[in-house]
Amino acid sequence: MLRYDLHRHLEGSHSPRALLTVARELGLRDPLFFDAATGRLHDEATLAARLTMRGPGPATEFYGRIELARVAYVSVAAIARLAALAFEEVQAEADHAELRVSLFSMTRTLLSRAGDWRAVPPTRFAAVASEILEALLAARDGQVRASGRALPIRLGLSRTFESAPHYEALGDMVREHAAALCGLDVLGIVTGDDAEPLPAGLLTILARLRAALPDLTVHAGELEGEASVARTLELSPRGIGHGVRSLESGALLERLAASGVTLEVCPSSNALLLPSVVEALTARAGAPPLVALQRAEVRCVLGSDDPTIFGATTAGEYERARALGADLHRLERDARRRWAEITGQP
Repeated sequence: MLRYDLHRHLEGSHSPRALLTVARELGLRDPLFFDAATGRLHDEATLAARLTMRGPGPATEFYGRIELARVAYVSVAAIARLAALAFEEVQAEADHAELRVSLFSMTRTLLSRAGDWRAVPPTRFAAVASEILEALLAARDGQVRASGRALPIRLGLSRTFESAPHYEALGDMVREHAAALCGLDVLGIVTGDDAEPLPAGLLTILARLRAALPDLTVHAGELEGEASVARTLELSPRGIGHGVRSLESGALLERLAASGVTLEVCPSSNALLLPSVVEALTARAGAPPLVALQRAEVRCVLGSDDPTIFGATTAGEYERARALGADLHRLERDARRRWAEITGQP
């Protein structure tokens, strides 16, 4: 049986081993990596204890741990090296995988080291983003040559949408690299009445980009209910990240099944960020969300989401799915179909 990891974020894939490797190679002395008292780098177990959630917690805890890993984003070269290690690690875990890249946040993080990133002209922001993207693509291509296997990268755009001019400049730049990317992803959770909004400015950028990158995925139906998934379907996505709260509506399940849209289910992530939601959905459907979605004839694939933060692996997600009672043969069939859509390969 082939294992596919079709919902995995690069920023959440920086393992303790990779972070310590880069810290050692570049001489990083941030307290996250380095113990000033002993003059030594921490070991992997110590770093993992700071990066990995050990039990259920709010989204703020998750993002806090993502921010910790970003302290290694000290240069384009550091980001590229971390990416190269992440690409190597995911292909050691999975037979086939796709990674999402939050290019805006990477660029913002790097520029913030020199001051307020908002003060950087959008054209300069886009130029730095282009340097990062080119370095990531070069690292990906090196791994593809070494492994002989495809490793598609999807551009993630956050619904936080902090600065329209900077997003627009980045979007214009990305079109030049569209041939090296497999599609677009809307990601991120925000605070407020709607945790999964679709800002009008972001939708405009997506519409322009989809001419070159038509395969769209959107995070929805995670912290928000079935209405979030329903409005996402209006964008004609090919995949929906999580989407488990589609189980709140029988009509929506029928619509998903008929549309052929694939839900990217991440059991470990949901168990840590949505324990009460998972419990309620299981009680409502009489089965765990993944099993209930399959019974409703909705296409589903597995993802490790942010494996370092959630302590997840590709193999672990498949084992969790098996233990939940999911149909593993159906998962493989749906993953093969989705992989063909993403890559054009069987």
